Amino acid sequence: MNELLEKEISDQTINTMIEMNPNIKELTRQEIKDKIVLLDGIKCSINQIKNIIFSNSMYFNRTNEEIINLINYLLEKGFQNLNILFDANPYILNLDSFEIDNYINEKIKNKENLEDIIDNLESNPELFNEI
Repeated sequence: MNELLEKEISDQTINTMIEMNPNIKELTRQEIKDKIVLLDGIKCSINQIKNIIFSNSMYFNRTNEEIINLINYLLEKGFQNLNILFDANPYILNLDSFEIDNYINEKIKNKENLEDIIDNLESNPELFNEI
């Protein structure tokens, strides 16, 4: 929890996060730090990190491997500025790469172009909620 406090997240906000995801109480300082470092690694600002983890406290339930796989998948598909994408829709971090891949493949089957699909998802991050 101290790691969250160091990011200037209020006690009230932390309590709300714990209400939404009680598992946070069980996390070690290092586990919290690792999750923050993953976001920092894709160039999230402190404000973006705060928004992402406050809006989506379930992010802390994901393994680092799952998050890294998702990030790598999105980059391989051509997504850019993941910091902006995750800030706009933090719930994307709850998805697995195969779910996004299934969505993209369905769109391709409907004769949509991969670049257009990616552009559309980047421009409208709320579309990830359909996945």
